[in-house]
Amino acid sequence: MRLALGSLVLVLLFVVPAKPICASGSCGIVPIKPIPPLGCRDLEPQCVCDGTGQNCYWTWICVKG
Repeated sequence: MRLALGSLVLVLLFVVPAKPICASGSCGIVPIKPIPPLGCRDLEPQCVCDGTGQNCYWTWICVKG
């Protein structure tokens, strides 16, 4: 059981790509990807902050194709 849990943690560390953070704020951990709506091939997370680089949040951008 411990081996399986350790393996899962290692896989998640290498599968989840690092995303850039905003100027001085941070969006934190990338949330779980939602199901892409019709017309989108995929969704890509984007960190959005206000003009001062604070109050950051994640938003999902449609990748068409």
